[in-house]
Amino acid sequence: MSAGARFRALMAQHACLVMPGCYDALSARLAEHAGFEALAISGFGVEAALLGRPDIGLLTLSELVDQARRITGAVDLPITCDGETGFGGVHNVARLVREMEDAGIAGIQIEDQQGPKRCPAIEGRSVVSVEEQLARLGAALAARRDSDFMIIARSDADVLGFDALIERCNRYLAAGADLAMPICFLVDGRPITALSPDDQMEVYARLAGAIDGPVKGVLIPDGYTAADMAAIGYRVLGLTGGPIEAAVNALYRSFVELRRSGSEAAYRALVPPEITAPGGIMKLLGLDAFTEFETRFRNADDAT
Repeated sequence: MSAGARFRALMAQHACLVMPGCYDALSARLAEHAGFEALAISGFGVEAALLGRPDIGLLTLSELVDQARRITGAVDLPITCDGETGFGGVHNVARLVREMEDAGIAGIQIEDQQGPKRCPAIEGRSVVSVEEQLARLGAALAARRDSDFMIIARSDADVLGFDALIERCNRYLAAGADLAMPICFLVDGRPITALSPDDQMEVYARLAGAIDGPVKGVLIPDGYTAADMAAIGYRVLGLTGGPIEAAVNALYRSFVELRRSGSEAAYRALVPPEITAPGGIMKLLGLDAFTEFETRFRNADDAT
């Protein structure tokens, strides 16, 4: 079964499929170990981890595909990947789809931002015309060789207004996209973070209710859970910010404590590790299977 087919089967099994973000092979292995069934590769995360730069469109198609291939090679889970704006014209979009299929990815999201794209948390986003985004999506749909490969239509039209965001998502779904991914950092010009969590949930419920097809969410208001998001109509949650935030804060705190105290024990005393280095980490990464494989062939060698 293809990665796309496995992803669709999981969507059919769950009221709302929760996909944590990953950005390298290690973060993917940790998410798999924690029991998640599907993952989402974050362009923000890859740009940060691979380049050490902010999410402002510096990542190239080849860098993203290479990282996706490393991640799919490390875990046995269906994984979707951020496809940014498609990295150029329709030929670039088509190439991206084919290379992601070859890398074992289950689907990609294509956004309607103008290039160079920007993270929604950064000011200065702008969007292309509906017609240009429909051309991107059309190229992606035409290029896929596996009809189960997911084409996710992301819209940043919250910069235009709430109604425009809904209208665009519906246009993209009507054109054949498999999933709509509305970005709602702004509500008619006002940051959604200025609203209370209850009011944010009301906005998300209105959004999901007005979109004629399956919707992917990217945030959960404080005090609510994935089950609450499922109850208001979200079919998929791609929660990509939390994992890299956790990693950055843990790493930074460990470096600060090492610099301050001259000892790695200082950080361990603050945050006792669940998975210890090096043995516990190597076991998590599959050391036992590698050892067993090596032993099989060493024993065969000895027999001769």
